[in-house]
Amino acid sequence: MRRNKPFIILFLAITALCLSSCIKNLEDEGIYVTTNCHGILLDQRSQQPLQNITIVTTNGDIILRTVYSDSTGSFTIPISASQINSGYYISIQPDSLYNTLDILLDNMKPGQQNYELGSIFIQGPAIPTITTDTVTDITPFTAICVGTIVDNGNSSITEYGFVYDTLPYPNVNNYKVYANGDTSTFSSTIELQPGTTYYIRAYARNGIGVGYGQQLSFTTLSALPTITAPTIATLSSTSATCTATIQNEGSAIVTQHGVCWSTQPNPTTNNSHTEQGYGSGTFTSTLNNLQPSTTYYLRAYAQNSYGTAYSTQRTLTTTSAMPTVSTFPATSITSSSAISGGNILRDGGLPILRRGVCFSTSPVPTIEGNHTTDGSGNGQFVSNLTGLLPATTYYIRAYATNAAGTAYGEQYIFVTQ
Repeated sequence: MRRNKPFIILFLAITALCLSSCIKNLEDEGIYVTTNCHGILLDQRSQQPLQNITIVTTNGDIILRTVYSDSTGSFTIPISASQINSGYYISIQPDSLYNTLDILLDNMKPGQQNYELGSIFIQGPAIPTITTDTVTDITPFTAICVGTIVDNGNSSITEYGFVYDTLPYPNVNNYKVYANGDTSTFSSTIELQPGTTYYIRAYARNGIGVGYGQQLSFTTLSALPTITAPTIATLSSTSATCTATIQNEGSAIVTQHGVCWSTQPNPTTNNSHTEQGYGSGTFTSTLNNLQPSTTYYLRAYAQNSYGTAYSTQRTLTTTSAMPTVSTFPATSITSSSAISGGNILRDGGLPILRRGVCFSTSPVPTIEGNHTTDGSGNGQFVSNLTGLLPATTYYIRAYATNAAGTAYGEQYIFVTQ
């Protein structure tokens, strides 16, 4: 045994020297037993470098080496030739934001000292991607909204539905309604106010935050009736008739309708108004007890159990209460008389109390001077002018008087014989 010991020691020394020489010779020939893999980790969305991300090499379930990315996102991890030959992974390990990404390195050759992996883009969770699809079945009080979660952002959806408000771009701090069931395409029925414009967006929340779909807007139907503005049919100094149409009774039957009016804008049923009870369609209202030569504002209205709806506003101006009269030219002219008369074209809404013809040798005669009195009432009348001077020029005008005053017709001239 003692004679063999120096031999064993010598054999081991020679073997070690040989191995060292073989390794050196491989490196001298450009063949390396280890290689360095270099890469840069970037966020897929922002393309910013990611620091302190764990990178490991694995072979099956065995972790061989672990490194961390630096402030530029760069990392270097050494790999042996035997590991290269057997195939292995570089694994980007998951953390609180990013998901696992495995890179299979099965095409590397041991004849490289450095192996550049280049930029490696990894994606972490983000807010959900969501669309607001449609708003349908709009009524005075509800609407059905549909949305789709396109991408959950690599994080579980914890809440989703719709946000809405009367102002643009609502968020989860405004009105919202939750949805249930399928988290891909979902719908909700929203309770709303009649005749109101709303803005709505689908939303979804995950572990990162809240994502919103595009904004849609819509207007709920009115629960009140809809009614046209009144159209004036007839007009006098003290009355008018007008027509309007109830286009839609709203969400309940019309229990009262008519026309309201006032000398001030935007009249309501607190002012003068007609009451024509139940009904729909076109109706006619008569406005009485108006003042002559006065401008009135009027609106049609219709009521149901939800309230009173008014049309847009119209105006009318009553005619004058003074009569309108025309003068007949003089006929049967003699040296001391002539025949004239007139026609009451309009009584001004008041009875004609007196009528006749005024005559004078000066222009524009009035009832303060010479005149005839030829009864009362409407229609035509004849006036006999007597006591005239011969060969004299006379001016004549018919007149008519009611409670509002005296009106005159046009003036004519004639000369006695």
